[in-house]
Amino acid sequence: MTETAETTEPASQAPDLRRETGSGASVPVVVRRAVILAAGRGDRLQPLTNHLPKCLVEVNGEPLLSRALRALAACGLQEATIVIGHLGEVIRERIGDHFAGLEIHYVDALDYDTTNNIRSLWDARDYFDKDILLLEADVIFDREVIEALVCQPGSSIAVAPYHSALSGTVVRRGEQAEVVSFHLGADQRAGFDPAGSYKTVNISLLRAGLLRDQLLPRLDRLIEDGQVQEYYERTFRDFVADGSVADLAAVDVSASRWYEIDDQRDLEAAEFLFLNRDSQFDRIQHLHGSYWRYGFVDHSYLYNMYFPPDAMLQDLQGDLREIVTNYPVGQAECARLISGWTGADPDQLVVANGAAELIKILGNEFLGDLAIATPSFNEYEEVIAADRLHRLPLAAPNFDLDLSALVAFAIDRGCDTAVVVSPNNPTARSVPRDDLLRAASELEAHDCRLIVDESFVEFAGEGLNGSVEPFLEAHPNLAVLKSMSKIMGIAGLRIGYLRSTDREFVDALRAELPIWNLNGLAEAFLRSVGRYRREFLESCDLTRATSIDLYERLQSLPGLQPIEPDANFVLCKLTPDSSGEPPDARSFARRLYVNHNILIKDCSTKSMPDANHYLRIAARTPAENRQLVDALRQLL
Repeated sequence: MTETAETTEPASQAPDLRRETGSGASVPVVVRRAVILAAGRGDRLQPLTNHLPKCLVEVNGEPLLSRALRALAACGLQEATIVIGHLGEVIRERIGDHFAGLEIHYVDALDYDTTNNIRSLWDARDYFDKDILLLEADVIFDREVIEALVCQPGSSIAVAPYHSALSGTVVRRGEQAEVVSFHLGADQRAGFDPAGSYKTVNISLLRAGLLRDQLLPRLDRLIEDGQVQEYYERTFRDFVADGSVADLAAVDVSASRWYEIDDQRDLEAAEFLFLNRDSQFDRIQHLHGSYWRYGFVDHSYLYNMYFPPDAMLQDLQGDLREIVTNYPVGQAECARLISGWTGADPDQLVVANGAAELIKILGNEFLGDLAIATPSFNEYEEVIAADRLHRLPLAAPNFDLDLSALVAFAIDRGCDTAVVVSPNNPTARSVPRDDLLRAASELEAHDCRLIVDESFVEFAGEGLNGSVEPFLEAHPNLAVLKSMSKIMGIAGLRIGYLRSTDREFVDALRAELPIWNLNGLAEAFLRSVGRYRREFLESCDLTRATSIDLYERLQSLPGLQPIEPDANFVLCKLTPDSSGEPPDARSFARRLYVNHNILIKDCSTKSMPDANHYLRIAARTPAENRQLVDALRQLL
């Protein structure tokens, strides 16, 4: 079905894009034709492209080509020539001869299946008799990218600062933002340093003179020589390198959104990027991680920002091929590796794919009635049936735990397990070690096991001196659960353990785990980490210092009541604003993301009074913490 311009701004109403001449006069910049390369198979997007051309793959409900044509029409273009190949008839049927006010022409790239895009561009050579915008159809972009190009007096290409997630052709710019060199993917051999370079966006404005004098003759020669497997950027590289074109502008369009879509990973990233900010926030609530891919600052999840050190990561990188292609060790050997770090008897350890895996197994198989003080880590509450979960509410403002009250509560309810998280999450408050040992003794007399989650203990003021691990031999009903992922800054590796002297309990837990529940990279980390004990302890000291500094800065903000932390995050209560009501935490977190690109954790789902007025804010680097506090000050 052919779409029309009824749903978009007519070309005649497009903005009058103008440029200044040397005399100060203003003349219209006339670019009326686009050439769009859309012939490729898009194999890396299979199965989406099995029965659909790549340019019609949808991003948030709109095909790439449709979106591009609408942007071109909005910028005053009048015609578009589309070079088609794979499933070209589908493109003809969908787009038709007119779309969004544009006159549409088609060029059949008959050899698209055996040639590269240099041949597709050459196939469209009959349309090079006037200025053109050259686009590749797998790029999604905002119309501002086009506007930035057509305002240039000469030929120009859209670029953005290089970063590691980008691949393909890069350029270097001179003092006047002119292109001084092109580096195709094949040119980026070992030793090539992309620092300071710019990635091409694959959208170019090519003036008629450049097309006539440079591009067409070079294309003709390359095609005649049989160089049909080249990229058309080869011609750009060559005419810049030999000095034939010295004024090709590289226009930085990084202030606008764009993304090149080659595979499913790119498609997912583009879908997120081209959501509005509110929709992005909603999407993030369901991701549960991998936030680094999305370009915001994460003060929601909890990290050790200073570990592992670069030297350790370089060691792991050197063995990456062997790590990925070989089987990791099993449970018993993983326990031996953990014991090398903790000093524990390996037979006392159960090693898991993160502490969350152990919590799930405990809830499904080993917990009868569970007593826990709330608010606390939600995973413990979610893995057990409601009729077996017994919550002891903690009192504001500091939510400190009266351990004797929890012991009496657990005994009164007939619980076989009590859980204490120390430092607690989300309160960041600790329980003294001696109190925990005394509670274990009291609960032992009532056949109640005490599980102490010490996932943040090294960040606490007492550090490991506050841990109960060294005293497990004297308390067979006491177990320690630990997330190494959190404390060591390796959330992506997912390593956790439970330690207990109750061998029957340990063996039963191990029996619930698969033989290979840790991956090879986690194993390699455990084999290496002992060399970096000093660096780890220093990282904990730094984390503790930056967390206290963040707390002190948060204290200075009106409308916020932070609780002094004993971990790397701060629980804060929003206080009444001018309306007499405290802001809603979820709405406040949304505004912070939308306006400042910063994510924090709202506590709306926590088991606590006034949960919808509390925020949990993770400490990051000092610079990021200062940026966060400045953003909070603006919102408050």
